[in-house]
Parts: sequence; C-alpha cells; structure tokens
Amino acid sequence: MTAKEFLQQVFQAYQDADSKLEQMARLQSLATRTTTVIRSAPVGNGSALSSRVEQAIVSLAGQSEQLADEIQRLLAVREKVAAAIANVPISDERRILEYRYLAFLSWKEISHAMKAGLRTIYRLHDRALKNFDTCQSMSLFGSQCHHLSSCDT
Repeated sequence: MTAKEFLQQVFQAYQDADSKLEQMARLQSLATRTTTVIRSAPVGNGSALSSRVEQAIVSLAGQSEQLADEIQRLLAVREKVAAAIANVPISDERRILEYRYLAFLSWKEISHAMKAGLRTIYRLHDRALKNFDTCQSMSLFGSQCHHLSSCDT
C-alpha cells in the first residue's frame, strides 16, 4: 500500500459511514410513518401485518448496529492515520497531510491556510508523501524518522 492509499483510508471510511447514515435516515423515516403498535404476542386478524412491521423494526435495529460498527471502524482508521501523520518530523509536511487527509481540505484551501502558492503546496505534498512512505517503512522495524529524507535506525 502506498503512502497516499494509506492516508486516503480515512476519506473512504467517511464515505462508507455517510452512505450508511443516509440509508439509516431513510429507514428511520419509513419506520416513523408506521403507526402499528407492536405487541409481545400477535392479536387478532392483524397478526401478519404486525409481524411484518416487527420484522422491519428488527431489521432497522440490525442496520443501526452495522452503522455503529462502521463508525467504530472509521474512528480506528482515523486514529491510525492521525498517529502516523503525527510522526512526520517536518511541521509543514505534517500540516499538509493533516489538512488533506484528516480535514479533507481542497488544495486551494490548504494553500490559503498555509499562505503559500499552489505549486509550493504540491511540491511540499509530494515531498511529504515520499518522506511519509520512507518513515512508515522504517517504523515497521522500530525506527523513528528524524529528518527530511533519512530515517535513522
């Protein structure tokens, strides 16, 4: 996995969670339109309808659990990526990675926030990715990255 792919996991996880949230909102909207009272035991002729409504609500509860799991996964991925970015020793490179991969800012927004031209931001980003990749590789072996392009063991 490249540095960029590793960093983009957070955005992909956010997209997955957003999709699940939209699905949940639609399901909850349908559930709130249902006026049937759920009873512990079916009563009279409406038992088939009641059973279907109960099944729908159980399904909704299952969807809620899936969403909670997805959000937990998102938080774990974000934590892992944030910790890796925090190890980048050069502050400008670290800020670009945080802005781009944790705050999801556009290149123009990053340029404005850092008071630098787009070309400079692109160069810093390229260098940050190269150094991030190198430092990540070294951290797998228990080493820490201390300087621009070299990781000391």
